[in-house]
Amino acid sequence: MGLFEVRLSTWRGLLAITLLVAAMGVVSAVQAWSATNVPACTVEIPIEGAISTASDDFLARGLALAERENCASILLTLNTPGGSLQTTRSMVERIMASSIPIFCVVAPEGGHAGSAGALILLACHVSGALPATNIGAATPISGAGNALTDDLRAKLIEDTKSWAVSLAKKRNRSVEFAEKMITEAKAYDVDSALKIGAIEIRATSVSDFYEQSSAKQQVVTGRRILMERDLRELLLSIIADPEFSYLLFMAALALLYFEVTHPGAIAPGVTGALLLLVSLIAFHKLDVVWGGVGLMLLGMAFLVAEAFVPSFGALGIGGILALGAGSVLLYDPASGGLSLSLWLSLGVPITLGLALFAVGIVLFRSRRSAGGESLAEAGIVGIEVAIDHQEGEQFFVTVRGEIWRVQSERSVAIGDRVRILGVKGLRLVVLPLAAVPSK
Repeated sequence: MGLFEVRLSTWRGLLAITLLVAAMGVVSAVQAWSATNVPACTVEIPIEGAISTASDDFLARGLALAERENCASILLTLNTPGGSLQTTRSMVERIMASSIPIFCVVAPEGGHAGSAGALILLACHVSGALPATNIGAATPISGAGNALTDDLRAKLIEDTKSWAVSLAKKRNRSVEFAEKMITEAKAYDVDSALKIGAIEIRATSVSDFYEQSSAKQQVVTGRRILMERDLRELLLSIIADPEFSYLLFMAALALLYFEVTHPGAIAPGVTGALLLLVSLIAFHKLDVVWGGVGLMLLGMAFLVAEAFVPSFGALGIGGILALGAGSVLLYDPASGGLSLSLWLSLGVPITLGLALFAVGIVLFRSRRSAGGESLAEAGIVGIEVAIDHQEGEQFFVTVRGEIWRVQSERSVAIGDRVRILGVKGLRLVVLPLAAVPSK
């Protein structure tokens, strides 16, 4: 009986091991089936125009979308004359750090990857070009177009050349191409670039390049998800122009200076604060998302201040504009999967604006109530005050913390006491007490 029990337990152990191995095999088969049946994809990111903050943000959003969709590759189409070297470095760093292979092609036919575009092309895992395109001419120049001093020019050229050469070595591309496009501003057509080893593929179309690149990198081809330019991208592309962003920054400083030297103007300060935040985003000194947060916080501060500061609507309008712009920049469905409807992001500020406008109309009409007597007249007519200061030929009085211009048929001077007879527009009609007959 003891021997039987030993054999039975042995068979049970073997059966358990067999079932475990079988289960592991089934799980592996299911995982393999799932991996082969998940539809492959690639995110197509078109980079057009000057390389700027908008381009870097657009690339970052595309990379995040590819990771979220678990795509096998990223397709980057380039047609750019160049742009900001600082932004180019940021884009190259994103490409080098990407775990997903990035295929870059100069397209469409007749396009070019000049200056910054050629450096981005060097960083890609696979690079190519369509017929009638050219690559290169990447000598650093001043953003304003003026001549650089010899020392500064030599420093920029050497720094950029060493960077380009390191990228070429990393991707096994032509070092000669990397050096000459920096030091001699050399540009190459597609055939010359292919011959010298600056690119790997000469394609007849973007689809042809994608197929060849996928075969070269041994990745599965699939559906192409095109990144389309939205309102966020349009807004960034407008403010990211170097000359325009500089003008915005200088205008912001000028308006803030005016507000500091003329307290109470309100509108210049509101406009200057908004332009300062926008220009910092354009200069790449403030991340786009954090810039959106800053704009929304500034907008809320303006709306709260509107309830306590007489600004004739300047704070309210500035707050609404800041909330609208911040909403557009803050939410990005491509990066985090969180989406905010355009109608909602713009509808809320517009609704707030209409509400403030309606409140303003109600208050304005209330001043006309009580048989045409305004709220100001109801509270201050008949009281006596003193003329406290003068600006030019205009005299002013302070009534319950408010500064009013006075209008009088008789001459007045600083220090004279007057009686308020009524309100005429934004002026107080007064009569000097010296002219009031004694009882």
